[in-house]
Amino acid sequence: MRLRKSTRIWIGVFLVAAAGGALAQRLASDDAGCLVTLLQVLAVAALLVLLGRGAASLFKLIVRRTALRLAFSYFLIGVVPIPLLAALLFLTTYIVAHQYMANRIRREVTAVGEGAVLRRADLPSASGRGGRVETSDVPWLKPGAAAAWIDGLARPGFLVADGRLWLVAPAGKPGSVRFLDLSDQGSPWLQQVADLTGYVIGAELSEASDDSRGINIKADSDAKEKEKPGPKILEPPQRRPKGGPPPGNGVIDGEWIHAFYLETVLDAPPGPPYHVAVLTGTSSPRLLLDQLFAQGVKDVGRIFWIAFVALSGVLLIVYLVALVIAFVLVGSIARNVNRLTRSTQAVARGDFSARIRSKSRDQIGDLTRSFDAMAESIQKLLVETAEKQRMQSELAIARTIQHKLLPPPEASRPGFSVLAYFEPVAEIGGDYYDYVEMPDGRTAVALGDVSGHGLPTGLLVAMAKAALVTLLEAAHSGAELLGRLNDLIHRSTDPRHYMTLALLAYDPRTRRGLLTNAGQLAPYRVREGRAEPLTLPGLPLGLFPDRTFPEREYDFASGDLVVFLTDGFIEAVDAQDEAFGFDRFEAVLQTHAPRGAAAVRDALLAAVSAHTGARPADDDRTLLILTLD
Repeated sequence: MRLRKSTRIWIGVFLVAAAGGALAQRLASDDAGCLVTLLQVLAVAALLVLLGRGAASLFKLIVRRTALRLAFSYFLIGVVPIPLLAALLFLTTYIVAHQYMANRIRREVTAVGEGAVLRRADLPSASGRGGRVETSDVPWLKPGAAAAWIDGLARPGFLVADGRLWLVAPAGKPGSVRFLDLSDQGSPWLQQVADLTGYVIGAELSEASDDSRGINIKADSDAKEKEKPGPKILEPPQRRPKGGPPPGNGVIDGEWIHAFYLETVLDAPPGPPYHVAVLTGTSSPRLLLDQLFAQGVKDVGRIFWIAFVALSGVLLIVYLVALVIAFVLVGSIARNVNRLTRSTQAVARGDFSARIRSKSRDQIGDLTRSFDAMAESIQKLLVETAEKQRMQSELAIARTIQHKLLPPPEASRPGFSVLAYFEPVAEIGGDYYDYVEMPDGRTAVALGDVSGHGLPTGLLVAMAKAALVTLLEAAHSGAELLGRLNDLIHRSTDPRHYMTLALLAYDPRTRRGLLTNAGQLAPYRVREGRAEPLTLPGLPLGLFPDRTFPEREYDFASGDLVVFLTDGFIEAVDAQDEAFGFDRFEAVLQTHAPRGAAAVRDALLAAVSAHTGARPADDDRTLLILTLD
């Protein structure tokens, strides 16, 4: 994608500013700090511009196509709100849980204070009237001292005195109060609150002030507060409920929900900053759920919970089903548009076989069917020429592949040398020869002939070669190998296509060879001018399943020629339909064998050519000659 000129300029500005700022910061003196800052600001500005342009380009790329535009729109409408709704639901739930816990803490603190006044007569007390203390059992509250809170105290409140946090509860008579020391580690008051609520309860004193951003709470445990002179507030330790479950792990059982109840102390100064007492509670979601749905009869609460979960599940399923339906509708439109686009591009490239085949019954479906009809009409005008060219091209490729499947016509192998001649009568012949080294040190030499000509014959030859090589590499040989190959060909073809094959497994160490034959012409062993056919009659491969094939082991000597041939030589006819025959073939072998394999090949080709004259060959001709060392 080519960048716009302005974008390249901004990239250059960013690179120059970033590199210049880094270099100036490294080399310049302290007086040049403003230059470094200016370059850094310029680099950040250029980077922001580039990021904005990149985001805009990405958005244009996404919405450039109709299908992507529809998908992106439904993604924004249907998918993006899900995490936002989940976050809102989580925040709302957390706020409700916090307020529930804070209200529960305040209620139980009030109950503990009022209950302590009724049950404990030994609590320190004080009384007063008109905002002045009359009597007091605590040394820090002197008779006659000002205490505006002592007359109108209607429910327990908090007080900070003598370095401690106190809970002040009305004692029943007007102007009479009792004091509960919350900072005393031996006092039972916070433990009672923890037992009543089921939460982990803590208490501390904080400092609150109002500013333009709202209320600001700062705990006395902050570092700066610790440096302030004066007495410190003794904060009591956190209390766990007695008999409650131990701290759990995970989202449901983990104690990760924290609530805070804040209340201004009774003797707070009129202006900020002022002290507030903070009661903290920590609980797990499981405990809160049990409290919210608690009933005198346990099954009633379970019914509420099940109804809530069921309704939530139904709403979620309805939303997901609606979302799926929306995406299916968008997808049907997008698929038809994309198919129409791809098919139009294919026809523009000359591929008139492109079809959309839409099943939609709307206007887009009608348009796609009209396009299919147009493409089919154009294709019918060109199909004959295209088919002919395709067939010719495929035949040429198949012929090339077939020739590449055959090994080189001349080669040396352990114990012998190979000379081959291959002459197909059609574009794709049915003859096949090969020589493959076996895992046990022997070399397998094969020559075969598949019935017929053309592409099916070539496919069968390729399959037979692949199977033969695989079986040889798996250490199969002899009759067992041909039996497996026979079953494979029988399963893969019909009886009209079969294959003859002669296979010799030659061991150069012992100069012995195991010959197996499946309907192929017998190979010849030529020794001292005498041609001996190694005859092993057998049926071709692929005609019948579960067949056995004859095998025999032969001894060979140095200088022997082993000649494999197909029936194209023997059945070559002249103008009077007289075949070349075995006698002429054996005569050529006996006459020219002393001069080597090349002489035998040349003499045989010359003899067959002289016999047939100008008549073309009727069958493939393949010759394979081994010269044993």
